[in-house]
Amino acid sequence: MLLSPEELKQQTRDLWKNCFHENDDFLDIYFEDKYRPGRNITARPYGDVVAAAQLLPYRMTFYGNVLYTGYVSGLCVHPDFRRRGLSSQILYQAHRDLYRQGGTLSFLIPGSEDLRRFYEDKDHGAYWTSTYRMEVSFTAGDDLDDSVTVERPEEWGEDLYVYFRRNTGYDFMFHPSHDDFFAALSVCDLEDGYVLVARRRQHIAGICLAVREADGRIFFRSQLVADEKVRHSFVSYLCAQTGADKVYARVPVPGSTKQAVPYAMARVINVEKFLRSVLRAYPGFQIHIGVDGDMHIPENNGYYIIEDGKLRITDRQPDTVVTPGGLAALFLSAQPTYVEMMLDE
Repeated sequence: MLLSPEELKQQTRDLWKNCFHENDDFLDIYFEDKYRPGRNITARPYGDVVAAAQLLPYRMTFYGNVLYTGYVSGLCVHPDFRRRGLSSQILYQAHRDLYRQGGTLSFLIPGSEDLRRFYEDKDHGAYWTSTYRMEVSFTAGDDLDDSVTVERPEEWGEDLYVYFRRNTGYDFMFHPSHDDFFAALSVCDLEDGYVLVARRRQHIAGICLAVREADGRIFFRSQLVADEKVRHSFVSYLCAQTGADKVYARVPVPGSTKQAVPYAMARVINVEKFLRSVLRAYPGFQIHIGVDGDMHIPENNGYYIIEDGKLRITDRQPDTVVTPGGLAALFLSAQPTYVEMMLDE
């Protein structure tokens, strides 16, 4: 049974609503700004869509390199078709597509600890927790910069995204696209959140998205500021508007940090590309490591040596053998890796 692109989109949207119970306004934003036919992966054993996920493209900065990565978004299976291996089928196709497209990494954000264990399974991609966050709080100070004004604009111009792109040069970051950026603003606004812009002498000095979470606390969902004084201005504005005495944030930290909380999971899609990107950044780097358990991209399984500025595959077994997720975590979890504007919270 052939389905038109519009029918596939509608059936995928209906499946989302059935599985995730999202409201129509949120679905309008997601399926307008993020969904694309070429990104949609479906399972249709009897003609209609009963399982789906979107493989969204992302740029990632990694040790000064830019890697092509994929974000597995919205994996869902109709309740009547669960425990039939359809999730594994969708993930296998996503990983093979990404490998064929020249991708280096895949990442996702599990919705629960049960799902975190689910994605660690080799049949589901052998992901591993690779990014961590820590909760911090900010209080409004008295040392406000009078030259900074905070506004809550009703419309958002392209200048906001230009500012965002120019000022997010972090070494480890999954970079939202133009559509991802404005989708995040729209969802924040939809949830009665605060999309705020700070200006200093008419020039943009900061952008923040803030929401009141279920426990009543005010959270920075995302913030980009020119300096601490701009952040203080955002905190002061939010406290005045909401009656809160603090504003909280979840900031990226290395996994070894005390009170670090697991967040996104990742796996390497192309081991040779991944290790060469490390070698480009650190020509003197040395490692002897094995990769095993990659059921989706068995081309990755093997033993690798980096020494004397070169990468080579060897038959000599190393002391350390990891999964493709373990290899991603080995490098990413040691860094504060920015993962924002994912519409996951």
